[in-house]
Amino acid sequence: MTTIPNLLINETSPYLLQHAYNPVQWRPWNDESLLLAKSTNRLLLVSIGYSACHWCHVMEHESFEDTAVAEIMNTYFVCIKVDREERPDVDHFFMEAVQLIGGRGGWPLNCFALPDGRPAWGGTYFRKDQWKNILLQLAEIWEKQPEQLIEQAEQITQGILNTQLTEKISDSEGESNGELLKAMAEKSKLRFDRKLGGNTGAPKFPMPDNLRFYLLLGDRLNDDELLRHVHLSLNKMAKGGIYDQLEGGFSRYSVDNKWHIPHFEKMLYDNSQLISIYAEAFSVFGDALFETVVRETIYFSEMRLKAPENAYYSALDADSEGVEGKYYVWTKSEFDSITGKDAEILGEWFGIGNEAFWEHNLNVLVTPHTIENFCQKQQISIEDFEEKLERAKKLLLSVRSLRIPPALDDKILLSWNALQIQALATAYGVFGVEEWLHQAKTTAAFILNEMQTQDGFLLRSWKNGKAKIPAFLDDYSLFINALIALYQSDGDEKFLLLAHDLAEIVIQNFFNKESFLFDFTSQSNNDLAVKPRETYDNVIPSSNAVMCMALVKLGIFFEEIRYLDISNAMIDTQRPLMSKYPSGFTHWAQALHLLENQQLIVVRGPGAKNALSTLRRILPLGILTAAAENDSSIPVVNDKPTAAKLQYWMCDRRGCRPPVSEIDQVYLKDFTAL
Repeated sequence: MTTIPNLLINETSPYLLQHAYNPVQWRPWNDESLLLAKSTNRLLLVSIGYSACHWCHVMEHESFEDTAVAEIMNTYFVCIKVDREERPDVDHFFMEAVQLIGGRGGWPLNCFALPDGRPAWGGTYFRKDQWKNILLQLAEIWEKQPEQLIEQAEQITQGILNTQLTEKISDSEGESNGELLKAMAEKSKLRFDRKLGGNTGAPKFPMPDNLRFYLLLGDRLNDDELLRHVHLSLNKMAKGGIYDQLEGGFSRYSVDNKWHIPHFEKMLYDNSQLISIYAEAFSVFGDALFETVVRETIYFSEMRLKAPENAYYSALDADSEGVEGKYYVWTKSEFDSITGKDAEILGEWFGIGNEAFWEHNLNVLVTPHTIENFCQKQQISIEDFEEKLERAKKLLLSVRSLRIPPALDDKILLSWNALQIQALATAYGVFGVEEWLHQAKTTAAFILNEMQTQDGFLLRSWKNGKAKIPAFLDDYSLFINALIALYQSDGDEKFLLLAHDLAEIVIQNFFNKESFLFDFTSQSNNDLAVKPRETYDNVIPSSNAVMCMALVKLGIFFEEIRYLDISNAMIDTQRPLMSKYPSGFTHWAQALHLLENQQLIVVRGPGAKNALSTLRRILPLGILTAAAENDSSIPVVNDKPTAAKLQYWMCDRRGCRPPVSEIDQVYLKDFTAL
């Protein structure tokens, strides 16, 4: 470390600021840095990571804090540090390049590019000795045989362009929409872990959007295998070490196949999406554990990630005091001393020394038992045991609170806050907790007040009273869907009208007419050699799939054929891949399901908004709702006549049934079977 900071000291990203006192002369990604590489004819070294990344910290300590390594980097390269969460466009572009080079990616991502920005070589984590050799070899090649790197860069750039080629195949040319969705589900089943949930193998990621697709299709098709898999997966995750058994909240993934040992970083985007899927799964299964997970995870996000401004911070680090997971783990002696006379029974419940055992005599708390079976085996009443358990959890939390906590990444990201808004709106729809809906609206108001320009464009990142970086497609698409979710929660039309306005901005500024898809960056952003385009659903669904879903919804609400045509054309570009790689296209599949069925319930007349709130709690997945007591600005609502009494209109792509004055689960089941 040095006493004189580099240029990252002027940034707001916690990840970039972590590197501000490295001896490496790091620069941010901007025009000045790119021009410097061109003017000095030096290779770019683009190093990408995020604040909660364990191996990013390791490489920083081993290499970037080393003065000898830094001298090589500073002499031969223009060194740029990128926070992948602030600049997902840069991350997408260089990640594609590194995957083409070596077949795999990850973080830290380190890519070497020509002075014009075209990637020429790269990889992920390197040990210090490896890193020094790579630096010196590439510097020598650039000095003596630059044509080698130029040729490689041309091949990589063309490879990235080739990955963006699409071929439109409509449903009339192959299997029907329904057949495609069923085929995707059947192929997905081949990878199910029928004992432990999730997919077979390790590491295990929660993948909430995959589970939502299985839940939707399982419920609609009465497919017990899909439903059992969703229930098993959610149950095992909730009982594993990936879930914080004391406070709630999920870690990013488990390194083993049992959901036991997490990679301890906690991300807002994981927890937001898991709130949604657990809430929706509760509406199907009625499992009390799922309700507990929803309530605890919302509590975790409020206590640990909520900013005073009523938006949400990004993440908690995996490490504390330089050790991964140190904040969360327990030795048996620690656990026993805290829980006292109840140590034996509580140790059995949390798997201390058995299921919970990790390494170095440390335990990651799990809850492998059902409370009924456990209490029967221990010959204790459920009420008495729950009292012991709650007392112990409070004691353990009080001790844990005295430890040095993991670092907080306190930037506020639009896209991830949009996921949290949607999660709170979804949970409100299932459980009716007014406070959750109020918080969702408050966060949306923060975004509109603090992260939107006067001409209506959105900004991606906010910290210390300032928003910056023009928003990307994921920001727009996720926020549009969040606004739609708010509208569906209580019928407040301002949210749907805002969603419509933002969709027009996206179409005008991001749509690529040649590919029938949206670019990740706007037409005015040209600082990468190839415009990134995101179509593959990962832990967060792809921005194109999310935008496609938004256009289907808005097309139905506003009776906007243009939106439905765009979404249909988008899906046609992905059909060949949807059947081949179903787990990477489950959000596309959900958009296709909605486009195929276009099921909507319109509530009209006195008390419509209260009736909507009641309806949302029994509503099957995949059905849109709209409500108005009087006149409406929403076409699909306004063209239904008002009446003196409350009426429900059940509509799909073929039209609407005659209105009814009452609705129940039996009627809804009949409607979804259309």
